[in-house]
This record gives sequence, C-alpha cells and structure tokens, in this order.
Amino acid sequence: MCTAPAMADSAESCAHCGKQGVGFKRCSRCKQASYCGAACQNANWKRHKKKCAPLVPLQDVAAKIDAAHEAEDWRGVLKWEGRMEELMALRSDDDCLAILSAFSKAHQAGFHETGSKDHARSFVGLLERRIPLLGTVQRFRDQGEAMCKLSDILLHFLERNSEAATWYQRARDVGAAHGFFSLESRACVGLGKAAIDAGRHKEGLALLRNALVAAELNELDDPACELNPLDVLIQALFKARAIDEVEPLVLRYREAAKAESEKEGVCFAEFDSLLCSARLHEVLCMHPAFGNPLPQLSNCFQHGHIASD
Repeated sequence: MCTAPAMADSAESCAHCGKQGVGFKRCSRCKQASYCGAACQNANWKRHKKKCAPLVPLQDVAAKIDAAHEAEDWRGVLKWEGRMEELMALRSDDDCLAILSAFSKAHQAGFHETGSKDHARSFVGLLERRIPLLGTVQRFRDQGEAMCKLSDILLHFLERNSEAATWYQRARDVGAAHGFFSLESRACVGLGKAAIDAGRHKEGLALLRNALVAAELNELDDPACELNPLDVLIQALFKARAIDEVEPLVLRYREAAKAESEKEGVCFAEFDSLLCSARLHEVLCMHPAFGNPLPQLSNCFQHGHIASD
C-alpha cells in the first residue's frame, strides 16, 4: 500500500519498529499509521489492515475529538492526533487553542498514567504552541498558567532546568504585568525551588518569601493560595535551620490548612501542617536555646514525627 507524506513536522513513532523521527510517511488510506520506511510498512500490514479505514472527513474528526474530550476519553483523543495539523490549518485561533488543549490534556493524562517521557515531551511541545496563541487572544492568566505547567514538566521530569527557569520567569512577568498575584506567587515558588536545587539557597529563600507575599495579595481572595508557598518555604527554612522564622509560619500554615479543610472537606495540607508542627516541636525540644515548645504544638506530636536534618 502506498504512503503519503506526514502532515506534521513533530516527532512521530514508526507503527512497526517504534523508531522516533520526523518526515515519516503515513498510510495513504487511513492517514493514521506512520512508518520510517517501506520495509516496516510491509512488515506491519497484516496487523494494520485489520483497523485501517478510509480517511474520515475533517468535520467528523473534529466532532469525534470534541466528544472524546468531553468524556475525558484521552486515548480516543490521541487516536486522531495524526489529523491535528489538518484541523489547525482551517480553524480560528480560539478553535486551534481548543484543539491544542484537548491533545495536551490527553498527553498529560498519558504521562501521569505511564510516566512516559514521550508523553511528557509531546505535552511540552503542545504547550509551547498554545502559549503564544493565548497571548494573541489576550488570555493572559491562562498563558501564565500554561507557562508554569510547562516549567513544572521541564524541571521535575525532563531535567531541562535552565529552560524551566526561563519559563517560570516569563510567567512571573505576565503575573506582574497584569496584576495576577496568584500567578506571580506560583512562578516564584518554581523559581525558588530551582534556585535551591542549584545550590543558590539565599536566592531561593528570597524568591519563596516573595511568593508568600504575592499569595497574600492574590486577586482571587483565596486563602488557599498561601498553602503551597508556605509549605515550600517552611521546608526550605527547616533545612537552613532558620527556626525563628519557621515558628510563626508553621502556625500560619496550620490555620490556612484548617480553613481550607473546613471549606473543601478534604485538604492534604492539613496533615502536612501537622507534620511540620511535629517537626518544629522536636527541634525546639532538642535545642533548649530556642526556648520551650509552644503549648499549642504539644498535642500535634502524636500525629506524626519527622527526624530533624
């Protein structure tokens, strides 16, 4: 069976051998299966012909993607990834954003399910395409959030730390420019973690303190915005043995986590805050120079115990 050129420039996998590459040819009948060469296509034909079907009209493809997206059937979405470029070429910016969102969510789900770096790389590539489009349609909060998601994957799973820091900084700039303090806080947390991981502890702590200040000013008027920067800053201060600064933050973390738990019903931060309280209680007991443990922390020790650094 003859092949047709692939529509996309993005990396693809050979349907037979699994080799990654660009410029692969696709089955001319279904336009779904890609092959690195004729030998792999011929070897795979007996298996492929069972599911090979004539090309589905684009309007039907769009409807099927929308239905799969609505049902959170991510494999059903990815089934049509080979037609994505055709759809994008004919759609408005808003429609293209919806298409990119569907496929990025599908790869994100695939990554969380399998831990596959192929899914992670595809997710990153789709986010890199969404970000400028979000700016074009002036959805700046969504643009900043996409930058943070991209940074998280680059930093924690693909180990592309310098790229991650660049995107976190861009997200911070978007937040500062448009008054999105919650976004600025999230970006500062990422920058702070990256700095500490790189051994720049003083810089990292300063960024985490900035994240907490921005969270206090968050435009969403949501106390839960403080939970993440509080958690990360507390852990960093424990490592730095800055106990005087940790003590009031632990109490603040507990109050914020308790309020969120009462509001939402379940809040894992409440348990984490108890562990922080127990750790602070232990440090104060082990180091009399810091004074007696606060009475309100004494009952928390039973909930968890973390050895000091």
